[in-house]
Amino acid sequence: MNKMKTDGFFQKKRQKQLIFSLIVVIIPIIQFCIFYIGVNFNSILMAFQKYEINEQTNLGKYQFNGLKNFRRMFFQLKYENDLPWALKNSIIAFLVNIGVGTTLALIFSLYIFKGMVGSKTFRAILFAPSILSSIVTVTMYKNFVETAIPEIFNLQYGLLGNPDTRFGALLFFMIWVSFGTQILIYSGAMNTIDPSVIEAAKLDGASPLREFLSIILPLIYPTVTTFLVTNIAGLLTNQMNLFAFYANGADPELRTMGYYLFRQTNTASLAEYPLLATYGVALTLIAAPITLLGKKVLESVGPKTE
Repeated sequence: MNKMKTDGFFQKKRQKQLIFSLIVVIIPIIQFCIFYIGVNFNSILMAFQKYEINEQTNLGKYQFNGLKNFRRMFFQLKYENDLPWALKNSIIAFLVNIGVGTTLALIFSLYIFKGMVGSKTFRAILFAPSILSSIVTVTMYKNFVETAIPEIFNLQYGLLGNPDTRFGALLFFMIWVSFGTQILIYSGAMNTIDPSVIEAAKLDGASPLREFLSIILPLIYPTVTTFLVTNIAGLLTNQMNLFAFYANGADPELRTMGYYLFRQTNTASLAEYPLLATYGVALTLIAAPITLLGKKVLESVGPKTE
């Protein structure tokens, strides 16, 4: 009898735990369905629609438009002068982020992992942009490169005011603000490495460089691959923080594809949304296979742990 009461008590407890878990999970699931699946599905449909206003009721609605939006898109790509700049800048930002950003993030992560002088201070400084508001970080950076740098080096213009240096200054900011998350994850992955493996390598006479290339990098390479694949996926959507710097007023030679589309969407009317949705579909069709191919290549050519 006591056993039946005990079983019933635990069964009711499990049911309550299940109900609580469902309540906790159901809210993010609903949000995901509405704001991700619903929005993206509607964007795909909108790429094949047009917005027309009924003259009698003065109300507008979306109607099927076939592939005309794609023809408009190709026409705009051919004659829109801003788009070549945007595409070129997106590629440059991607290459700099991969080549310079990832390399420096690994170096600083190794420095922190080894616990060298000032490593904790460096970690706090490099992670600060990830904690602070982007507007606060941009304001601090603008004051530094526009006021402090000219005063220190006796320059006539600030780095953002000089056409020859402003794009480089924006690239530097992009790399700096991306350091925080990468360093936190990379150094955390390094901390999971068994210390005995590192000690064995030192006893075998491995140099610090050989230790990094042959032991540390192969063991954290899956983490590095995750960030690299994310950068590949964001190749055509990276804004380089241009909206935080210039709002809608960034010069054409500074724009990226991500900023161009965001700016167009921010100022678009209902009639212009179908064309922008078409761009989204087209860029997804381009970025998806590139991302999958990049993931496959990175996994096949990366260092092995064997």
